[in-house]
Amino acid sequence: MSRAYHNLTSHYNIFFNAKESMASGLERIDKAIEDDYTHILPIFKDSDPSAAKACYSDMENVILKASKLIKIHSITKKPKRRKNRTRRYKEFASKEEFNNWIDDSYLIMGEAYFYQDKFISAIDNCSYVVRKFSEEESKYKAFIWLIRCYTEMERFIEASKVIQTLQGDDNFPKKLEKELAIVTADYYMRLKDYDEAIKFLDIAINKIFWKKQKARLQYILAQLYQETGRLDEASAAFREVTRLNAPYKMAFNARINAAGVFTGKGNAEKLKKELKKMLRDKKNEEFKDQVYYALGNIFFKEGNRERAIDSYRNSVAYSVSNSFQLARSAITLGDIYFEDLEYRKSQAYYDSAMIVIEENYPNYENISERYKNLSTLVDNLLTVEREDSLQRIALMSEGERNALIDKLIKKEEDKQKQMDLQARQGSSGSGFYRANQYRFGLGSKRSGGGWYFYNPQTVSFGKVQFQQRWGRRKLEDNWRRANKASTSGEFDEFTELVDSLQVEQRVKDPLKREYYTQELPLNDSLMALSHERIKDALYNAGKIFKAEFKDYERSIEEFEDLNKRYPDNVYTLSTYFDLYDLYELLGNKERSDYYRGLIIKGFPDSKYAKYLLNPNFFIDMEAQKDSLNRLYQYTFSKYKSGQYPQVITLTGQMKELDPDSTILSKIDFLRAVALGTQSDMKGFESLLRGYIKVYPKKETATLANDILSLIEDSTLADYQKLVEIGYLNDHIQNEEMMPGNRNEDDEFGGKFEYDEDLLHYFVIAYPRSADVDVNRLKFDIANYNIDYYTKLDFDIETVNLDSKTAFVVVRSLENKRQSLIYFRSIIRHAEVFQSLKDVNYINIVASSTNYRAILADKSLSDYLRFFMKNYSHFVGSNFKEDDKEEKSPEELMAKAEEEDEKLEEQGTFVMVTGSSRFPGGYNTNIDTMQNFVLAVKKKNTSLRTTLTQFSSFNRSNFRTWNLALQLKTAGEYQLMVIKGIPGFAGGMSYFRSVVTERRLFGNLGRVSYRNFLITDSNLQKLIETGGIDEYINFFRKYYIQAAAKQKTPSKAVRTTTSTGQATPEKTVAAGEKPVAQETGVKDKTYNGPYSTAIEAPHYFLMIIPREGVDNAAFIKGIAQFNAANFASAGLTIDEQPLDKFRWIIRISGLKDKTVAMQYARQIVRNRTIYQPLGDANYRNFLISEENFNVFLQKKNITGYMDFYKRIYLGK
Repeated sequence: MSRAYHNLTSHYNIFFNAKESMASGLERIDKAIEDDYTHILPIFKDSDPSAAKACYSDMENVILKASKLIKIHSITKKPKRRKNRTRRYKEFASKEEFNNWIDDSYLIMGEAYFYQDKFISAIDNCSYVVRKFSEEESKYKAFIWLIRCYTEMERFIEASKVIQTLQGDDNFPKKLEKELAIVTADYYMRLKDYDEAIKFLDIAINKIFWKKQKARLQYILAQLYQETGRLDEASAAFREVTRLNAPYKMAFNARINAAGVFTGKGNAEKLKKELKKMLRDKKNEEFKDQVYYALGNIFFKEGNRERAIDSYRNSVAYSVSNSFQLARSAITLGDIYFEDLEYRKSQAYYDSAMIVIEENYPNYENISERYKNLSTLVDNLLTVEREDSLQRIALMSEGERNALIDKLIKKEEDKQKQMDLQARQGSSGSGFYRANQYRFGLGSKRSGGGWYFYNPQTVSFGKVQFQQRWGRRKLEDNWRRANKASTSGEFDEFTELVDSLQVEQRVKDPLKREYYTQELPLNDSLMALSHERIKDALYNAGKIFKAEFKDYERSIEEFEDLNKRYPDNVYTLSTYFDLYDLYELLGNKERSDYYRGLIIKGFPDSKYAKYLLNPNFFIDMEAQKDSLNRLYQYTFSKYKSGQYPQVITLTGQMKELDPDSTILSKIDFLRAVALGTQSDMKGFESLLRGYIKVYPKKETATLANDILSLIEDSTLADYQKLVEIGYLNDHIQNEEMMPGNRNEDDEFGGKFEYDEDLLHYFVIAYPRSADVDVNRLKFDIANYNIDYYTKLDFDIETVNLDSKTAFVVVRSLENKRQSLIYFRSIIRHAEVFQSLKDVNYINIVASSTNYRAILADKSLSDYLRFFMKNYSHFVGSNFKEDDKEEKSPEELMAKAEEEDEKLEEQGTFVMVTGSSRFPGGYNTNIDTMQNFVLAVKKKNTSLRTTLTQFSSFNRSNFRTWNLALQLKTAGEYQLMVIKGIPGFAGGMSYFRSVVTERRLFGNLGRVSYRNFLITDSNLQKLIETGGIDEYINFFRKYYIQAAAKQKTPSKAVRTTTSTGQATPEKTVAAGEKPVAQETGVKDKTYNGPYSTAIEAPHYFLMIIPREGVDNAAFIKGIAQFNAANFASAGLTIDEQPLDKFRWIIRISGLKDKTVAMQYARQIVRNRTIYQPLGDANYRNFLISEENFNVFLQKKNITGYMDFYKRIYLGK
C-alpha cells in the first residue's frame, strides 16, 4: 500500500476519531468544572484536580486510537533510491518516519496523558516528538505542552528554560505565538508574578479570535489588574468582557466587578442604573447580594455613607447560599461601624461573618482577633447594663416589682397569642395545600414515574411551604443551627448531656413570675456579687478601649465611671495610672498631673509611683533582677559543691538585694538546707518544718518534705548525699536562667542559643579591605536561590560587623536543618563565589538570636567555635573533590541529619547532673510500665474509628498484654491512651509496630497529631500542664535517642553445620553482634547501628520523591512484576512516608537474604517498572526487618548504603 493511502486513512479515520474523543473530553471538563468567581480564575479549566476524572474515559480512547495509528500506519521504510537526487529528495529520504500523522499521534497521546494527570507519560511523549521530529512544526507544539506539564508539576525551573528556548528561537511559528503567550502567562500566574502574567495575557488576547476563550482571558486580565491595584484598567477590562458575548455568570460578575473597582472617576450614575436594572431581572434573583454589595461600593466611594450602609445591609439580607459574599458584606459593615465607634453594631456584623467563614478566608487572623475583642467588649458592656437593670428591679418594693413583672407576663401572653394566630393561618395554608393535592396530582395513586420530585408544580409548592416555616436557608449540613461549631461530635454531645444533668434546674416558662426573679440579686451576698461583676466589666471595657481599639475617650469614660461608682475598688491604682497615661496621650497635662499626684500621694510605695518619680525605675529593676539571677546561679553552684557557709552568706545578700523576689522560696530553701548542715538533725528538722510552714504550696516544699522523711527514718547521715540522690533538680533551678542556657557547664557562658527551630541566616564574612564586588556577589547568590529555591523569597543584605569585617547575609531559613541543607549546597557551587576569588572569607549559618549576639559582640571568634562544634566543621568551600559532586536535596537532608547525629552529644548541655527530673518536671526513671499516646490537636475530631482500629490491632498483635484504651484531654489536645505496655523495651517495640502501620492513622486525614510513649506519673504531669510540645522534647531524648544508643542485648543464635546438624545454641554477650552464618561478607570491623545478622526475613525498599512521580503507576508496575515472577511467594506492597520529601515503597515477604538478593537482581533489570519515576532520583536496596526499624529512626540513606555495600556487596 502507498504512503498516500496510509496518510489518508490515518488522517480521516483514526486521527479524526481521536480528535473527536479529545473534543468530547474537553467538553466534559468544561461542563463539569464550575468557575469560582470569588478567586482569580485559572487560565485553564483542566487545572482543576477533578478535571481528570471527568474526561478520563474519552482520553483513554484518544490514547487507544493514537496507539493504533502508530502501530498500523507507521512508515519507516526508505523510498526507492533515485539516480537524480535533488536536495528536496535527499531531505525527504533522510526522514525516519514517512507518515505525516505519526508525530501528531504521539502529540495527541501526550495531550491525553496530560488531561489524565499522568504528567510523566505526557512528558515522555512530548520529549519524543521534540527529539524525533525536530524538523517538523509539531516540535514546537510539543514544547508548549512540555511547558504545561512542567508548570502543573511545579517544576518551574524546567518550564522557564523551555520558555526561554522558544522565545529565543527565530524559527518559532507565528501561528503558535498565541499558545506560547497563554502558557507563559499561566507559568507567571503560578509564581504569582502578576505583572509579568499581564504582559503575556495582553499578547494572547490580541491574537485570539474565538470569543469564548478571549472573554475568559480578558476576565482574568481584569482580575490581575485589580489584584495589582491598577483599578482604572481593571474597570475597563471588566467592561470589555461584557462586550465579548461571555457566558452569563462571567458577564454578570464582570459587571459587578466593574462597579466594585469603581474609583470615583467616570460615570457613576450609569453604573448605578445598570446595577439597579440587574436587580429587577429575575435571572439575577440569587445574585442580588452581589449587586447590592457593588451598589454599596459605589455609594461609599461617592461619600454617601447612609446609602452605602443600606446597600450593604440588603446584601447581607439577600445572602443565603453565597457564604463568601455574606462574609464580605458583613465584614464591610462591621468595619464601617467600627470606624464610627459603634462597637455593638460592628460586633453583630462580625458575628454574622464568623459563622460562615473558615480559616482559609483572606485575612482570617485579623478578622478573628477583632471579632474576639469586639465580643469581649460587648459582653462587658452588656454585663454592666444587665446588672444595673437587675439591681434596679431588685431594689423596688415587692409590689412595684410584681407590677412590672406582671406587665412583662402580659406582653409575653400577647406575643404568644399572635404566634398562635399565625400558626393557625399557617395551618389553613396547609389545609389549602391538602385541598389542592388532587389538583397537583398528589392525592391519587399513580403508576411508576409519578414520583413527587418529577412534578415541577409539587416541588415549587413544597418550596413555598418550606420557606413559610423555615425562611430562606442555605443548602448545607446542620442547616437548622445558627452556630455550626456547636456540633462537635459524639464525645462532646455526651459530655454536654452529663453536664446538663448537674446544672441547677431553672424556670423556663416566661408566664411565671419565678422566670423573672431567678436572676435578681435579692439578698446582700447576691447584690455584692452583682457589684463585683460591674467592677470587672467596667475595668475590662476600659482596658479594651485603650489597648485594642485606641479609643482613649471611651476608655476614660469607663475608668472614671468605675472610680465614681466604687471609689475604693481593687482596680483603683491601676485605673489611676491608666487615666494618667490616657490624658498624657491626649495632651491634657492638667488631668494627667492630677492623676499623677493621686498615685504619688495615695500609693507612695507602689511601682507606679516609683516609676513616675524615676522614669528609669523599671530599667533599674531589670538590671537588679539580672544581677539577682546571676548571684543565684553562683550561689547554686556553691550549694551543689557543698560549700554551705558561703551559701548562707550569699542567700542573705540576695534577700537584701530584693526582699520581694519571685524566687524567694528557692533562695530560702537553699538557705534552710545550708543552715541545716551547720546544726544537728533536730535543728535541721526544725528549719525544714519552718520552711514548709512559710511556703506550703511551693514546689520546693515537696523536696523539704522528702528530706524530712529521710531525717525521720534516720537514713540521712551525710548532707552531701542530698546531691547524689537527686535533691538538685529543676524545682530549685532558676527558670529565668534556663531558656538562655546560662549554665556553668556551657563553655560559651550562655551567650549562644541552642534552639534548632529558630529562623536561621546564611552569612558570608569577608575583610572590608578586600576589593570585593559586593553587588556581583549578591547577584550570584540571588541566581543560585532562583535556581534551587524557586518557591522561597530570600532577602540578601550587607552589614558591617566592625571596622575590619563585613557580612553578606541571606535571610531567612526555616530552622537549623534547612539552614544546613542550604549551607552544604551553596558552598559546593564555585560560581557563586567568583567575586571572592583570592579573598579569605568564611561561610556560616546562625539562628536569628545568635546573629544578634554576634552583632552585639562585634566579633565572630566565639561564634566560630560554637558553629564548628554544633553545626559544621566546614567554614569555607574547601571540600575534597569527591565531596563536591552534585547531590539531590534528599541526599543533602540525609547528610545534614548525619552531621546532626555527630554533633548531638557536643551540642547538648545539662545544667544539673544526677537528677531524675527533666526541665518541666518529667521523671527520667522510665524503665517501668508504659502508655502509648495518640495526641490529636482538634478536640472536636471523632476518634471512634481510630479507637476501633487500634483495638483490633492490639488484639491481633499484642493479645497477651491485655492492653486497655482510654480517652483523656491535655490542653488543646485529645489523648487516646493505650495502657499496660510492659517496660521500656516493650514500649519501644509497640511504638515501632504502630508508627509503621499507617492505616491506623488514616481516619485522621490532615488533622495534626503526635504519638509517643509515657509513664503513668509523667502522663499525670502532662494532663495537668497540657505541655505536649515540651513532652515531645523529653520523649525524643529519653526514648528515641536512648533506644538508638542501646546495644544489642544478649540472645541465643542457633547455627547450622554443613551437614545440616544443629549445633548447640551459643550465647552472644550484650554489646556483641551475632555472627552471620553463610551470609554476605563477614566484616568484624563494622561497629555501626545496623545488625550484621542478615540471614533473616527481608524487605526490598524503594525510596522515591513525594512529588514529580506517578506513585500509583509505579506501585501497579511492581504488583504486576510480583504476580508474573513471584506469585507463590505471597509478597505484599505498602507505602509510608520517610520524611517530608520522600516515600518508602516496601515489598515484604522475602523469607531470607538469598531470596531477597534473587528478587533484587530481577526487579532492577526490569526498567519498565521504573518508567513512572521519570528523571527523579531514587534508591533501592535490601534490608532486614530488624535493620528496617533502625533505619526508620535514623532516616539516613547514606549511612545505611555504606553498611549495605560492605555487608551485602562486599565493597
